[in-house]
Amino acid sequence: MNPRQPLTSRPGSNGVLAQRVTAPARWRWRLPRQSIGYLFIAPAIIFLLLVVAYPIFTTVRMSVLERNYREKTTTFVGLDHYEKALEDKIFWDSLQNTVTYTVGSVVFHILIGGFFALLLNESWGSSVFRNLMRGLLILPWLFSMAASALIWSLLYQPISPLNHLITEIGLSSKPVAFLGDPDIAIWSLVAVNVWKYFPFYMIMILGGLQSIPPELYDAAHVDGAGRLQRFRFVTLPLLRPVLISLITIDFITTFGVFDIVKLMTNGGPFRATQTAAFYVWQKGLRDVNFGYGSAMSVIMLIIVGVFTLIYLRVTQKQAVYGDKTTAI
Repeated sequence: MNPRQPLTSRPGSNGVLAQRVTAPARWRWRLPRQSIGYLFIAPAIIFLLLVVAYPIFTTVRMSVLERNYREKTTTFVGLDHYEKALEDKIFWDSLQNTVTYTVGSVVFHILIGGFFALLLNESWGSSVFRNLMRGLLILPWLFSMAASALIWSLLYQPISPLNHLITEIGLSSKPVAFLGDPDIAIWSLVAVNVWKYFPFYMIMILGGLQSIPPELYDAAHVDGAGRLQRFRFVTLPLLRPVLISLITIDFITTFGVFDIVKLMTNGGPFRATQTAAFYVWQKGLRDVNFGYGSAMSVIMLIIVGVFTLIYLRVTQKQAVYGDKTTAI
């Protein structure tokens, strides 16, 4: 026994004094209570740094460098790649196609998704039929983009059920070149994108509709509000947070479109469907000009960031619900 350990005595069961050894106090390191939360979110922060911050930093770094792979040399060129991109007419045409594709997709995603969400939110005569319709409307979302592009590429052919229907009902006297006409090719891609992803926005809006208390509709009905007035003064204000989030997410994810262009048109005809992301791929990866491709990527990132900040700034107004004022 260590002679430095203190001894204490207490009576035992047999009358004999039993000795209890008291261990010396040990120093323990404890994390401050206010820092425990940061420890829980540390994995998420590390993940974001690896998959978001590091790629952005690498892209910005590559945009100011010129790499000669034949001589294996790297030269700092500053903003030369950015100046070249701003003077590149093809890049600006690609941005215009991207904006057209993005705005068209966002508008129709919300309109069509919201329309079907309103229908599915109504009280139908049969819940079984309503659930069946929900399952059928979600089907396009289950297809991969490659499968969706293949299906619609076949439908867009001159000899196809779609063109046959168009000529039969008299909309056109000859088959429509959906992917061969520069005037409608980009909108043909928008139609595929809307068909593929509107179920997602339908589900999100339906969730927002089902979170609205029914008592508000009952109160509005008692006050004499019609169906259109209830939609305008009850549904839309309470759906505003959901719609703001969906529009922002939709714009960010759609602006970088590449897969559908590569699969269906390869940027044609006559660059009518060539988007900015597709042009970045052409210059950066196909032509092995990583510096120039990185510079165009940074410009795209700035455009998306500025739009998102302006949009959120404009929409962060106060919505007044009766006597309460709630910040959105």
